[in-house]
Amino acid sequence: MGPSRQSLSSLRPLEELELDEWEEAYAAVEAYLQALRLRNRLLIAELVRGILWRASARRAQEPDQSARMLAMEEALTEVANWTQDVLDVPLENRRLAARGRLALLLADMPGKWQSVFLTPKPWPPGFVEAMKKSYLAAGPQFASMAMIPRPLEFNAIGTGAAQWWETMDRRPIVRIMSICLLLGLLVISLWFFFID
Repeated sequence: MGPSRQSLSSLRPLEELELDEWEEAYAAVEAYLQALRLRNRLLIAELVRGILWRASARRAQEPDQSARMLAMEEALTEVANWTQDVLDVPLENRRLAARGRLALLLADMPGKWQSVFLTPKPWPPGFVEAMKKSYLAAGPQFASMAMIPRPLEFNAIGTGAAQWWETMDRRPIVRIMSICLLLGLLVISLWFFFID
């Protein structure tokens, strides 16, 4: 892994539309690496260039795929494979899950170990140890909880409203009378409001 060492002289002339497409791919990969909290712009540019070279090689075999999609697939694959190699733990479907990204951040890779990001072995022992500890700490820790249903507690108004509602459910005649009384009060209040 690591950055590509190809020279720019081997790049064939691109049309304006292709340049725009590859610029969009560059921006997407750069944003992804920045989301991993890499801040060294020279390092990011070198990593993006290597990823785009590999995406360009794939584009020759898969011309119907967009440059941005190929570049992001290459970026995700490279970061996942590198993380898997560092952790010496197989990642699910060889993809970097949230737990792996969290391990990168917990190990303070962006702060202390930016220079070893996506580089081949050997890595500093402190970095590998920090990554493994962070990966184990990033795992879910389930705790069993028993949830016992308890009755709802209302204040005085809520208790009165709940009792009134139960009365309305048990006695339909009282409910009809209450609705008629409310409608009558509404009609009378509207009558006085519009008459006066």
